Amino acid sequence: MINNYILVVDDNNGIRRLMSEFFNQQGFYVREASDGSTALQLVMEEKPTLVLLDLRMPGLGGLEILAEIRDLAPETIVVIMSAYFDAKDLKKAVEEGKIEHFIIKPFNLEEVRILIYELLNKSNNPLKQTLNPSSFA
Repeated sequence: MINNYILVVDDNNGIRRLMSEFFNQQGFYVREASDGSTALQLVMEEKPTLVLLDLRMPGLGGLEILAEIRDLAPETIVVIMSAYFDAKDLKKAVEEGKIEHFIIKPFNLEEVRILIYELLNKSNNPLKQTLNPSSFA
């Protein structure tokens, strides 16, 4: 496992590139995947430290990918990203233990960076965290 390896999984190329460039500048090793199959292959082969995972993508959805990641690399921290915020569904997924960490799009990269550092520093102490840029006005 490469320390501080972030895998960005999103079908939106712009979001992948933005996050990849930002986290590269922060000193992280970053890989990108545009779909679930590619993401799972990278997780299986390379065991990233942290995965930023879009909830809604064509083909395999975020929750399906998350379940596979937990089987393949249970130590990997997964942060779900979504622009489609449905409080009831999200609350249910959190209560069922499917999602531990999530961010709502659009997000502020600096706030995502802070969350990532917190998660990496406390990786032995899982924390349920919501990052919603509108709450930082």
